[in-house]
Amino acid sequence: MTEDRRVLSGDELEQAMAMIEKGQQLAGHFPDAEALARARGILDGSLTYDEAAAQLEAKYGFPVLPSQRPSRLDAVERDRRQQIVDEARTSTALEGGRASDAVHELQDRWVAGDITREQMHAEVRRLHPSTSD
Repeated sequence: MTEDRRVLSGDELEQAMAMIEKGQQLAGHFPDAEALARARGILDGSLTYDEAAAQLEAKYGFPVLPSQRPSRLDAVERDRRQQIVDEARTSTALEGGRASDAVHELQDRWVAGDITREQMHAEVRRLHPSTSD
């Protein structure tokens, strides 16, 4: 990942940190000292995005950054997959429902070619056991 960004220091860094912490609190999140230190490290240049992602992956046991590899799908296949997902989402909405954000993310990853249909279905069943056959 390219890291063309300006490094902050002094008052500018403190203001940015205050905005990050307050913004998280207003959204109902209360970041711990470790998360705030990671944000500070990114802002002050002592930590790269990739290093921060590696810390989170080590902590939680799964990747936190999407794959940076280009899609193996051509435009026709991507469009076909997008149409399938759009129809599924519309059908669910017409029935008065909505898939979770996690399911939407899995669908988007399938459309992009990052996961197979089988991987998507297995993960949906893991997230929502009531959908299992």
